[in-house]
Formats: sequence, C-alpha cells, structure tokens
Amino acid sequence: MGLKEQLRVIQEQYGNTKQGLDEGVKAIVAAVTMSLKVKPDEVALLVLTTTGNTLKFVWPEPLYKSNAVLPAMHKNAVASAVLQARKGKVDNRMAESRHLKFFENVKGLETSGVPIQKMVALPVMAGDSPIGVVEVSRKGRTAEEAGPNFTPEDAQKLLALAKEFAAGLAALVPQPFI
Repeated sequence: MGLKEQLRVIQEQYGNTKQGLDEGVKAIVAAVTMSLKVKPDEVALLVLTTTGNTLKFVWPEPLYKSNAVLPAMHKNAVASAVLQARKGKVDNRMAESRHLKFFENVKGLETSGVPIQKMVALPVMAGDSPIGVVEVSRKGRTAEEAGPNFTPEDAQKLLALAKEFAAGLAALVPQPFI
C-alpha cells in the first residue's frame, strides 16, 4: 500500500483528529526516512495553523508535544523562507548558513545537540495553497560525519513524496489548528 492510500485509510479510521494527525505524520516520516536514508529525528514537518500566521511542528514528536511554533514570516527560519518563496531549497553548508539553531538542541532526540550540516526543504502544497513545510537534514559534528550531500535528485524524491502526501496530510489536520 502506498503512502497516499495509507493516509486515506488513517483518515477514514480517525478523521481529522489529533490521533489521526499523529498516525498520518508517523506514516509520512517513515516514507521520508526510507526514501532519503535519514534518521526520523532528521525530519521536521510543520503545518500552517488556521490563522496562516504560524507554522506548527507536527514532527519531531518532542516539538509537537511542546506545541512549538514559529512565525510564518520569520526572517531567519528556513521553513519560513521556503514557505514564502513556495520553492524548495538544498543547502549542504547549513552549519555556515544563517538559520535557527534553537531547533538543533531539542531535548529527547537521538541527535540533540548535534548541528545540522545539510538540509533539503520544500513547501508542502495542496493544489495552489501551501499547507506546510517539510525539512530533511543530515546532522553531525562535521559535514563529513553527517553523510553525503543532498542532491537535486534527493530534492525531487522529496517533492514527489510531498505531492503524494499533501492532500492526505491536509485532510488529517484538526480544525481549528492552533
């Protein structure tokens, strides 16, 4: 069963409830980690809140449980820039790029305190409307330790996955989502 079908089944079983969103996000993260060969806590999934003014983390789990959000228009957040531009980004020099390092130090993750060295990020679009952002990183003390650079092919894999899961994710988000 493909990801799109998994999300449809989850939506039928749970509807747009917190439990449905939790189950759907776990399926999405599993697909992303397998496709891009990263650890689950190297994936971040953010969804626009009902107001459209903030992005709320729905993954990794410690950020979701803490209700972590960031302004959709934040000047230093990769997620905000990707959302505003509606265009993906590959940065294999993240440790040197300006970004919010706070999220590298989230407690409860296998990679807590390990810097993000490389990232591919893109908006999640339901039709013409952005509903969130997916970020995939490689963490390590050095760029070499983090693993291979992300390639345009990796970005295309992530884009294909995002297209597959966008509508299903949108259907699982409880309303209002704050």
